[in-house]
Amino acid sequence: MIVRENYLKKMIDAKDKPFIKVITGVKTCGKSTLLLMFKDYLINNNIAEDNIIHMNFESALFDNIKNYKDLYNYVKEKIKKIKFICC
Repeated sequence: MIVRENYLKKMIDAKDKPFIKVITGVKTCGKSTLLLMFKDYLINNNIAEDNIIHMNFESALFDNIKNYKDLYNYVKEKIKKIKFICC
């Protein structure tokens, strides 16, 4: 794994800002890896893993999410179970 310190720092700096963050790039450029590094950062900074919603849409676990309504309902259900939401 290549550690993308500059990109990770930008994500960390934007963490508590009230705007939507979008990560884009060509296939296999490291977007998912960057998000996993950010997840590790959160966990290492005392954010409970149960309070992080992580979804890999290449996994069969999420085959039932076909549109924005399905995604909304999935996240809404997860939020009900989480006491503290970060990011």
